[in-house]
Amino acid sequence: MFDFPWWIIGIVAIAAYFTLIVVALMQVFNSTMPTNTKLLWLIVILVAPFIGSLIWFAIGRNSALL
Repeated sequence: MFDFPWWIIGIVAIAAYFTLIVVALMQVFNSTMPTNTKLLWLIVILVAPFIGSLIWFAIGRNSALL
């Protein structure tokens, strides 16, 4: 039978998870937003890393460009 190495999918998923969080944090640090807004975004991303990062990419990044 075909024995698929499922651990590879797990490693890729974990790497993608951490990459998402690190990229979101780097973008927050490099944004031109006021410091208090950056701090709020950092708290959101650190408290709820996956959802916070997704919200940053959906909403926060666009508002940082204004």
